[in-house]
Amino acid sequence: MNFNDLTIFIDIYETGSLNQSAMHLGYAQSNLTARLKKLELDMETRLFIRRYNGLTPTKNGDKFYLFAKEAIQNLATIKQTFHSDKKTILISELLLNDDINNLQTIDITKDTITIKKTRDIASASLKNSFDRIVSFLKLQHISDMTETRKTIDAYYLASPLIDAAKCAYFFVNRDETCPFRQQTLAEFAKDKVVIELDSFENIITCIESGQGIALLPGYLTETKKLQKWEETSRPITYYSYE
Repeated sequence: MNFNDLTIFIDIYETGSLNQSAMHLGYAQSNLTARLKKLELDMETRLFIRRYNGLTPTKNGDKFYLFAKEAIQNLATIKQTFHSDKKTILISELLLNDDINNLQTIDITKDTITIKKTRDIASASLKNSFDRIVSFLKLQHISDMTETRKTIDAYYLASPLIDAAKCAYFFVNRDETCPFRQQTLAEFAKDKVVIELDSFENIITCIESGQGIALLPGYLTETKKLQKWEETSRPITYYSYE
């Protein structure tokens, strides 16, 4: 006897019909009949009385039904505890990439991850509940979670093959709340050509192909074909809420 047998028994008990249960469960009726007979042999008792209009449970069948329901419920409960450490996480694309490459606090195979642009993090955190929120923006409305302030070491990065003329082009995220954008504009908006793109990955692709320069996390010099355009680090602040 296994848990599948219990599921079959419960369905037969509740429908009172092998034919209906066969349709519910996707088995041939003859298969269910054989499984039920095997179950009765294992339990050494008759669980149903066969009648022309269906099946009627015996007293032992009633008892076994209560046992089967409890066993299936207990199975569901214990399975749930196995996944109790699964977290729901709200985060931006760049911060997720930083965690994957550096901190590795997020299990992308297990955790449920919602990725939003920095400007949308606050509104998303109001619409749904999350176990953890990681944001470049300080979230003033979060009162039931512990705030931890952290930094990313950012540098102006470029391709090793960049042409000198392309050093006039600086790429930024179109999201106006992005701190990498804000830092870049504060330094170079007046004397460089600023190009806006929609995503972190698109910016990296352009920089790797030698089309310009961008302020990006320093770890990308190890994972991408990029090098530091200058050696000065720009610490970028972000916040983790748990």
